[in-house]
Amino acid sequence: MALRLENSDGCSGRLKVFYNGTWGSVGSNSMTPHTAKLVCKELGCGDGGTREISIFYGRVNGTAWLDHVQCGESNSSFWQCPSDPWELQSYDDVRDETNITCNGRKPERTPVAACPNSTSCTDREKIRAVGGKDGCSGRVEVWHRGSWGTVCDDSWDMQDAEVACRQLGCGPAVSALAEAAFGEGTGPIWLEQVECRGTEPSLQACWARTGDGSACRHKEDAAVNCLGEWLGLLRLYSRSRALAELWAAFQP
Repeated sequence: MALRLENSDGCSGRLKVFYNGTWGSVGSNSMTPHTAKLVCKELGCGDGGTREISIFYGRVNGTAWLDHVQCGESNSSFWQCPSDPWELQSYDDVRDETNITCNGRKPERTPVAACPNSTSCTDREKIRAVGGKDGCSGRVEVWHRGSWGTVCDDSWDMQDAEVACRQLGCGPAVSALAEAAFGEGTGPIWLEQVECRGTEPSLQACWARTGDGSACRHKEDAAVNCLGEWLGLLRLYSRSRALAELWAAFQP
């Protein structure tokens, strides 16, 4: 799931949520004032905001996912707030949609290195496996915003591991590991709730929530075992066995 305000500045406009593969609007019925504040904080648009009321009638264009959102002081994130069930909503008047104006603006971003070692790179260079023996097993780390960061194990499964192993150039996945199986990483956690179909060319092409928002800790770092490492061990075992048989053949 993800969140956005639709104007070009990203800090005002119609509130949209990404759910079930589709962006949809949020109803304003019974919405509490604290909801706008949480949305703005979550988007990095200041520490407060107000809900704007539209006076023009029109039909809702697209999907409407959510209504009756009632965030309170005890909620630290929009996603924790009570609401109606996540499903297609029945309202169709744009005056019922939520529009928010935040009291801040997103800071200007300093240009960051697009790649670890150069200005252009392949998907392969934007992922690494740390802590394993040959780069085909270990803690999954991705390059984003000029630094390496880990992936949260929330919803991490074999489909996600398949994509990671393919991106690593290590063949099919053997296992998808959780709970910092290869040790805890440091720095940012760049991806949370990764939802790959298994056919994507990279983890960056999968749907995921942007991490580094305190919802995940490094004790939840995701990891993989890919077939590439197992093939290497199998070759080493086969070579050792062949040498042993050859040596035995020449013994008196």
